[in-house]
Amino acid sequence: MKRFLVFVVIAFWSYISLLAQDQPNILWINGDDLGAELGCYGNKDVKTPNMDRLAKEGRRFAHAYANAPICSSSRSSMITGMYPTSINCLNHRTVDMRELPEGVQPITSYFQQAGYFCTNGKGGNLSKMGKKDFNFLGDDIFDGTDWTQRKDGQPFFAQVQIHFPHRTFARDEENPVNPDEVTFPSCYPDHPLLRADWAMYLESVQHCDKVVGMVLDKLEKEGLLENTIIFMFGDHGRPHLRDKQFLYEGGLRIPLIIRYPKSIEAGKVDEQLVSLVDVAATSLSLANIPVPSHLHGNVFMGEEAKEREYVFGFRQRAGDAVDDIRSITDGQYKLIWNRMPQNPWMQLSGYKKSQYPAFALYHHLYKEGKLGAPYNQIMAAVRPEIELYDLGKDPDEFDNLAGKAEYKKIQKKLFSTLKKKLKIYEKGMVPESPETIEKAQSSSRKYFENNMKRKGLSGASSDEEIVEYWEKILGVEQ
Repeated sequence: MKRFLVFVVIAFWSYISLLAQDQPNILWINGDDLGAELGCYGNKDVKTPNMDRLAKEGRRFAHAYANAPICSSSRSSMITGMYPTSINCLNHRTVDMRELPEGVQPITSYFQQAGYFCTNGKGGNLSKMGKKDFNFLGDDIFDGTDWTQRKDGQPFFAQVQIHFPHRTFARDEENPVNPDEVTFPSCYPDHPLLRADWAMYLESVQHCDKVVGMVLDKLEKEGLLENTIIFMFGDHGRPHLRDKQFLYEGGLRIPLIIRYPKSIEAGKVDEQLVSLVDVAATSLSLANIPVPSHLHGNVFMGEEAKEREYVFGFRQRAGDAVDDIRSITDGQYKLIWNRMPQNPWMQLSGYKKSQYPAFALYHHLYKEGKLGAPYNQIMAAVRPEIELYDLGKDPDEFDNLAGKAEYKKIQKKLFSTLKKKLKIYEKGMVPESPETIEKAQSSSRKYFENNMKRKGLSGASSDEEIVEYWEKILGVEQ
């Protein structure tokens, strides 16, 4: 009898193993602070042959967005398939972390239950754990760092975390970008220092692309490329002044490319609205794993696909910069709700003051009366409670249409929809106490002081001194 039971168990697991071998692998390639500045997205100043290859062999999404413009909030949302407000993960690097709400768990749990091996590796060295940056408590949710650590024939759900193009930027000696020749974004004032910083960003994007190439080569060498569904995206928008930490296009818009030759038509551009919160649900669905009903994300590919009407954005405290912003877009119009309008756009952010040349430069130019319109809008002492933009006519989001009679119906519809949805997505949200905020700000002040000290500056350094430092670092003639 015992031998019979052993035989049954062995036969069962052999059957499960055979089934598992037929399951597609799922791979998320995550570029840290990667905006949509890629060759396949129309940027002619950057060389991204590997991500362009993914787009050529897969599907490129033209309207993909993060739902939070900062790392930890966005990553917490992605790994759970839940909006960060609903799981108390919106405040960046949450100080008083909590366990996930009852019934909510990282999607690795669902993959593991289905027999998948779950990994999280560092791009360029998969023997090391990749960036997690989750704002919730819990045990390690990964089985390893490299899918080669799995059992023979076992399917995998893997993440490869690429540090680039997060600041500090890295030069690309093989393919340098000339600041004087780039097509400079119109959302920033055309200044030599900002051009040099932008060129360095593009060179860092090129470093990201090289790591993507290493990942593709590894999959191909191991014979896994054709049975692996590859999701390539940025965790949020690009790391520039009016972008990261804000709900404008630069802070939320990301590249999203999916490759899977077995079922995805090559070279197609998909125009539907997609949010990063949708990636978890879609990954489970494509792996033939039931999608839990509580997930906020939509399945946007395959038989269960459902297009979304709106994309939502969320911003709370980011380091020492306390804020409270929500947004909604239908793809044409975007409404931003500043729930702390008394806080200026340029309130102190120790991270940005020490890492972004533009932060000191804007202050310096403004004091000199040299920061012209519309760029001087960001220096205002207060913000409007409501901002409304026509993204087709005004992609830089400078012409606020809120309050104008001809846009009254659009504003009312978007605002009422946003408030209605927030009653669901913010349910159970726990606000930070003054003591917690002070603790976070104290930590940010220490970071700022140490960062400035490493630059040979101090926390008391003037904007002019900081600008001079960056001019020297970036090789800009003074």
